[in-house]
Amino acid sequence: MDLKRSCREVTRLVLESEDRELTATERLALEMHWRICDTCRKFREQARLMRHAMARWRRYRDDERSDSP
Repeated sequence: MDLKRSCREVTRLVLESEDRELTATERLALEMHWRICDTCRKFREQARLMRHAMARWRRYRDDERSDSP
């Protein structure tokens, strides 16, 4: 079981995790990579921030639509 991942692979997995459940091996590889790579850790946080911002925007948009006549 190879747990070493490149930054490119980690980025792909972070984005894929929004659409599917990662395997235990993938999650472990991410955790190990984030311990040594500050840049990928920041990318994870930025992706999380964007996901939450989009969810808030969708709720706001849907609320505005339901309020209009």
